[in-house]
Amino acid sequence: MVEQPAPTGPEGPTALRWQDVAARLAAARNYWLATVGPDGAPHAVPVWGAVVGDALHLYTQRSTNKAHHVAANPRVAVHLESAEDVLVVHGELEDLGLPARNPAVVAALDAKYTDPDDAAYLPSHDPAYDVIFRLRPARALAWRLADFDNTQARWSAAAR
Repeated sequence: MVEQPAPTGPEGPTALRWQDVAARLAAARNYWLATVGPDGAPHAVPVWGAVVGDALHLYTQRSTNKAHHVAANPRVAVHLESAEDVLVVHGELEDLGLPARNPAVVAALDAKYTDPDDAAYLPSHDPAYDVIFRLRPARALAWRLADFDNTQARWSAAAR
């Protein structure tokens, strides 16, 4: 990813490196995915995923509302669970197709979610999970609530 730094200093947030964003995404167990329904209403749901290379990959069933929303409008927001140590990534989800066509992603999910109770919810164990998405990030925001003024940081993809 090519990085475009945000303003620095007292006038604005500091630059955030994509490698740092990807590392925080990789370390998280759960994510919140926000999509937009056909009526324009927001739709937020918890999801699982894994970072492969420098990209976050999520999965679901094509029959879900979130998959229908992404098919109609791939723009999404993904954020971590904490409101104290915030990371929000805006971008688009790219449909990569069946999990069987994405073995590296399936292996990464299996390596990440290792609790015996997790297996039932993984595409390697349940064929109902029939689509993998890759996040193409456009921008990211981060801050720690305890030190908001000094921890605001932003990352932005290069202009297309």
